[in-house]
Amino acid sequence: MLLLVTGASGAGKSMVLPTLERVEWPSRVRCAEFDSIGVPPDADTVWRHGAIESWARRALDAQAAGEHLVLCGQVPLGELLAAPFAELIDDIAVCMLDCSPTVREQRLRGRGDPAEAIPHHVAFGEWFRGHMADPSFRPEVVRLDSSATMRWERWGRWQKGDPRWAAETIVTDQLTPAEVAQRVTEWALSALTHRDRGVPRPAAP
Repeated sequence: MLLLVTGASGAGKSMVLPTLERVEWPSRVRCAEFDSIGVPPDADTVWRHGAIESWARRALDAQAAGEHLVLCGQVPLGELLAAPFAELIDDIAVCMLDCSPTVREQRLRGRGDPAEAIPHHVAFGEWFRGHMADPSFRPEVVRLDSSATMRWERWGRWQKGDPRWAAETIVTDQLTPAEVAQRVTEWALSALTHRDRGVPRPAAP
């Protein structure tokens, strides 16, 4: 199983990983950060497509070893589902961390991001929220040609409300880092527990 903890920059993904690495999982689990494979200075959407395909392969390697992969990174759901090898993954669960534009800007400034990049990150965060709620929301943002040969047709005709397009959403504006980590841990444990029991996961509240 691939458990993706995603969201745009500033939502709180990086602070969650250390907690996830300390969890006593009910199954064998690998935890990883998307950017740990190395991010080039000119990284763009096309680069991300290739990186997502690389992580899909790693999820399959974990699957073959009888393990699950928890991946933290800025991965839009549509890109993950379109990755060539994603359809071979037994199961995928997605949790999006989100925050308001004001909070995102404050966090990015606080961590020292270049001032000229912050408006782009804020705008991408707003697109990310719309995309995760509705597969038909401005798909042209990610549907670009790349060497990964993405399979956009897998979800290209899906509409808002399609049960195959599902993600837990955790709004982090008013949460401490510890509270965010706890919420994500509870989501991941629930996803794994229900999968191992062979019953459907409960819908997000």
